Amino acid sequence: MALRDLRARLGERFADVWVLLSDTDNFLSRARLKPRYDRRLREWRQRLQESRGDPETTRTIRDEIVAVRRALRSEGWELRLGSLDVTVKGFRGDDSMARGFSRMVLYLAGDGAIYHAVGEANHIALDNQVRQRLAAMKAKGPMEPHYLWYRVSAGEIELAGADSESRDQFEQLKVTVDERKSDLVRAFRRLS
Repeated sequence: MALRDLRARLGERFADVWVLLSDTDNFLSRARLKPRYDRRLREWRQRLQESRGDPETTRTIRDEIVAVRRALRSEGWELRLGSLDVTVKGFRGDDSMARGFSRMVLYLAGDGAIYHAVGEANHIALDNQVRQRLAAMKAKGPMEPHYLWYRVSAGEIELAGADSESRDQFEQLKVTVDERKSDLVRAFRRLS
């Protein structure tokens, strides 16, 4: 078990049950899994409200929430999506650095892998970094490149298209972000 996973699990054990429930609800909404758990979420809220802080009820509900979170992790979900979101918002120009953005080149592989490089270098230099890494790994198969601006603020990784990102690429990125938010949060965890 990675140190990061251990910290997350310990945090769950000591977090306020309402905070844990809210974070789980946020995750399920952003991952589009809420319909599967909606009845259970409502039941937990109702039991917590009716128990008026009874320690045994609180402990039982926390244990149930932690069990659901553990099962979701075992399915490969990144639960940080409860507190961190990835959004796509329009296009930006080179003046974006003055607004707190940095450059990113993102490659989405057909096999589900995600490769990226970030920094102040131009998009061509960042693209070369990713291509060299892919060549060294002998990565094959289709790759979907994206040339972006990004910034992290208030629990959100905001992506915006750069001038070298075509409209078609950008529309495909929006679809991909909607479908693979959990994977992108995992890939970008060091950015936040």
